[in-house]
Amino acid sequence: MSALPAPPTAFTGREQHVKALLDVLDPGTEISTDAVLISAVGGLGGLGGVGKTALALHVAHTARARFPGGTLFVNMRGYDDAPTAPEQAVESFLTALGIGRDSFPSAPEELYALYRSALDSRGSVLIVLDNVSDAAQVVPLLPGTTRHRVLVTSRNSLDSLTARSIALDSLSQDEAVALIERSLHISDPDDSRASAEPDAVRQLVDLCGRLPLALQIAAAQLRRRKPRAVSTLVADLEAAIDRVRALRAPGKDQYDRDLVLRPVFDVTYERLDADQARLFRLLAQAPTADFGHPTAVALSGMSPADIMERLEDLAAVFLINSSPEGDRWAMHDLLRAYASTLSASEPVLAHETTDARNSLLLDFYQRTASADRHLHGQLLADVPDLFPDRHAALTWLESEHTSLVRAIQWAENAEHSRFATALGVCIDRYLQLQRHFADGALVSETLLTAARRDEDRFLEMIALTTLGNSQHKLRLYREAAISHTNALRFAYSLDDQNSQAAGWSNLGYCMHEWGQHDIAAQMLGRAQEMFSRLGDEHREAMAWNTLGMPLLELRRFTEAAQAHGNAQKAFHRAGDRQREATAWINLGAVLREVSEFDDAANAYMNAADLFAEQHDRHGEASAWNNVGSLLITRREFKTASEILHKCEEDFVSLSEWHDVGAVRWNIAQLHEAQGRVLDARAAWESAADAYVLAGDEKLATAARANAE
Repeated sequence: MSALPAPPTAFTGREQHVKALLDVLDPGTEISTDAVLISAVGGLGGLGGVGKTALALHVAHTARARFPGGTLFVNMRGYDDAPTAPEQAVESFLTALGIGRDSFPSAPEELYALYRSALDSRGSVLIVLDNVSDAAQVVPLLPGTTRHRVLVTSRNSLDSLTARSIALDSLSQDEAVALIERSLHISDPDDSRASAEPDAVRQLVDLCGRLPLALQIAAAQLRRRKPRAVSTLVADLEAAIDRVRALRAPGKDQYDRDLVLRPVFDVTYERLDADQARLFRLLAQAPTADFGHPTAVALSGMSPADIMERLEDLAAVFLINSSPEGDRWAMHDLLRAYASTLSASEPVLAHETTDARNSLLLDFYQRTASADRHLHGQLLADVPDLFPDRHAALTWLESEHTSLVRAIQWAENAEHSRFATALGVCIDRYLQLQRHFADGALVSETLLTAARRDEDRFLEMIALTTLGNSQHKLRLYREAAISHTNALRFAYSLDDQNSQAAGWSNLGYCMHEWGQHDIAAQMLGRAQEMFSRLGDEHREAMAWNTLGMPLLELRRFTEAAQAHGNAQKAFHRAGDRQREATAWINLGAVLREVSEFDDAANAYMNAADLFAEQHDRHGEASAWNNVGSLLITRREFKTASEILHKCEEDFVSLSEWHDVGAVRWNIAQLHEAQGRVLDARAAWESAADAYVLAGDEKLATAARANAE
């Protein structure tokens, strides 16, 4: 006996979920729950379209042979205007079990008892209850023995039901691409559009949020518009004012469901109360899909004590989902798009959205400025201290830095240049510290646009400076030199002596990296003298620290050591532990060149300790890499090997490929010093591979030459 609908024709992926379900549904295993619940996670929760029914039917057909008593299926239509009542479901089950209607008792309790009795007389039966809205639809249909298995799908979490929950997320990109390809090939084996435009297909599945229903709709749209290319549908969806509404196609799927997405979302939204609906709309205004509790509080205007319960309400219907730790939440991209159209539908809701965004921008500014104080010891008078210590500030910045970058772009686009400027200046130092240089460049370009629009010459100078710093770190030295030169011109036109000195310092550093060491030393010397005249000891120390580097290249060792020593002492007095660490590492390089190996090692280890104190993994690994290289010179090969391989692991984990190349270069030299020719050749080739990933073909070529 089988009452199952046909299996899904284009089922793709879900291997782990299929295995987990087959394991828990095995009648031969012990089970301590009433049912197995397929819900979902990842922002889509139990929303229609995540593929719950398809997974349930795929697994049920796969497991049929394990159930000698047969399979039963009913669509409970829990979200329709007229849901299937348990009494209706049990009558259909009794009919499928071979019991005629003339034998049905009139009392519901007796009807359910007859159902349980009929199941008790059969071998193991798999019962599939699809599209359930609440536990009351399930409980009367549970069998009276653990020999049978019940599989439930729902858009809600059904917390009152004792059930093993199988959580579904959207498909992976590869699985989503496979679903599109398979859907097109089933319709026409000669349809090669997906293979002809793989990039467009990846864009398409991302626009669909990798949600199975949206992907099925997109596949139907592609079939309907054949032979037009996949890229034309991508362009249409990108241009759509309401992407959720644009994902619709004529006809129905194999289970008689309309190929439309928006009504599916409407059903869940319309079941929310007014407060839940408001919070859902406002959370969609977060700069990114992922957000923390402070963001939810700022957007909603609710107190921290009240927000948690409301967030859990939305999570229970899968409009958002919680991180495993419970401190962050996420909303799927298509739900964000849907909520945004709701907010734009009425002037009152649009005003509500504007107020929420302004509140969030103010909160972001205050938190970022407070965090910046903990990183650099500078707290603005009008900014409260919102973090207990430096580690807490760093943790918040790391979790929110993508949102902060998006918020700056968002503020500039909305012409809130005051917020964009304040946020951009505060976050730039963090982005440089944590080596988020591409984000730093993006923020600076955003500020530059705002400055030019507002004709703010001072802000334009600041934006050019921060842009040049990020370009420098990205090894775009020509672009960095242009940015710093333009910033320096503004400094002179504004008669801003501090910015003039900073401009010479920044430009000198660029010239050093570009290999123009004589010019760099002149520029940096000028900067140091200007900061000294201005009485700015901290920035003078920065100029000293940078000046020592071209002096080392020019083999002016005494001057270089003095420059870095001056910088180290000044940074120590100022309590700038991060920059003091860089001064120690630079001083170590000078001491090594003059064969003061013990002092050099001590300098490098001082740097490593300070970087570790600042939770700067990159700086710490850089310092130890220098120690490892120094130990090769001293022929302490075993310790050098341990240190260098640990540094390699750290740099790989940070995806710092240029530094990976540098440490592998040192490993190759270690092997050569040991006479291990083949190992050295492999290390040189590995170093070349890392430099290729870093985009440095010059050093990659040099490493390959050493391998020959």
